[in-house]
Amino acid sequence: MTAECGFISEPQAYEREGLIISRVRMLDAKEWFERGQQAMMAGRIEEAIEAFDQSTSLNPSSFDAWWSLANACNLLGSQIEGEGNYSRANLYKIKAAYSFDRATRADPADAKVAKAKAFAETIREVQKRKKEQGLF
Repeated sequence: MTAECGFISEPQAYEREGLIISRVRMLDAKEWFERGQQAMMAGRIEEAIEAFDQSTSLNPSSFDAWWSLANACNLLGSQIEGEGNYSRANLYKIKAAYSFDRATRADPADAKVAKAKAFAETIREVQKRKKEQGLF
């Protein structure tokens, strides 16, 4: 009878509320992702990393957000390494490898999965050699 009057049951209301919250989170994740892209294009890499972090927190199944976070961390790590701060650079390189791994789990069907796996492995190998050389 409640459906005939246009009312929905309490469980249906919670279900709809959950869907609405989920959609809002996805919109927020997309906005953060776009902010990250804009920051990267402007050369503000640390700001981009923060935005991509927010995007992946809100939508952990976004391959593109994880991929972008990984690339930003890798780039910043390389820049910091160029300044001679190997310990700090290593932190960003580790985060880059982790983010590439997360990208592969976020969407295993994405065409860039093989690249993400290769990038993660390469970063780990290079960082391992640098550690053995005593750079950090």
